[in-house]
Amino acid sequence: MDRCIVCGVDGSADSQAALGVAIDLAARLRLRLIMANVVEPTPIPYAGASLGGAMPQPQLPAYDRQEEAARGLLTDVSEAMGLEGTDQRVVNGYPAERLADLADEEGAELIVVGSRGRGAFKAAFLGSVSTSLIGVARCPVLVVPPGAAAQPLSE
Repeated sequence: MDRCIVCGVDGSADSQAALGVAIDLAARLRLRLIMANVVEPTPIPYAGASLGGAMPQPQLPAYDRQEEAARGLLTDVSEAMGLEGTDQRVVNGYPAERLADLADEEGAELIVVGSRGRGAFKAAFLGSVSTSLIGVARCPVLVVPPGAAAQPLSE
């Protein structure tokens, strides 16, 4: 197993900033970079009894379409940033848990994710992947705040 960095990529500006930092760190530390996208489970609404008698059947989530879109996103981002040789992983589940699991599976030295910068009040109600990840990861986690990628890392 090569030493590596796992970077969560979801297409947002925050994940782009995190990827920029991860690219720089991977190059400086001579670590393999793994770009990861997590396809979250789609909740199936409760199929209660209808007044007409028959119960409606829930539709199963279209994981194949979601995974295809995730692969396309990783490909597009890697091409745009000149990272065609970078490892790409699409995993299913809850982002914090699956990024931590992937880091364990790959023997990662570090996980890098972006921060949406919602603030403590909104994050308390809406949840935060980065906060959850810090709680479940078994390796260091670097949370890149908004605007950090615009500032080059010092030599």
